[in-house]
Amino acid sequence: MTFDRDPALENLFATAKKDLEDDAFTAEVMSRVNKLRRRMLVSWIVVGLVLAVGVGILSGPLLVAVNLATQFLPDSLIELDDRWLAQLLSPVNSVAGLLGLGFLALRLLYKKIFS
Repeated sequence: MTFDRDPALENLFATAKKDLEDDAFTAEVMSRVNKLRRRMLVSWIVVGLVLAVGVGILSGPLLVAVNLATQFLPDSLIELDDRWLAQLLSPVNSVAGLLGLGFLALRLLYKKIFS
């Protein structure tokens, strides 16, 4: 049996046996923590600015789309002469009602397939 030792491994163990200076070690750890904290803060600021610019750019088209939807969704599918019957059927006799029923049907189908 040989007792040859790897010099790199011996060097590693010798380095590990050194006592670390408490103040220097603490200062190094705290400087790294502060550096990471600054990096995270800058990252959040950049993300916030990008989102603010994105909202500013998209707010006009989004507002137009919402206005069109609010004008289009309450339109009646079938025009009824009787006012009482039209009021009674208004939740389902509109584009919004049709879309709502469609979404409910898709949800039911999804639950049937994946449950």
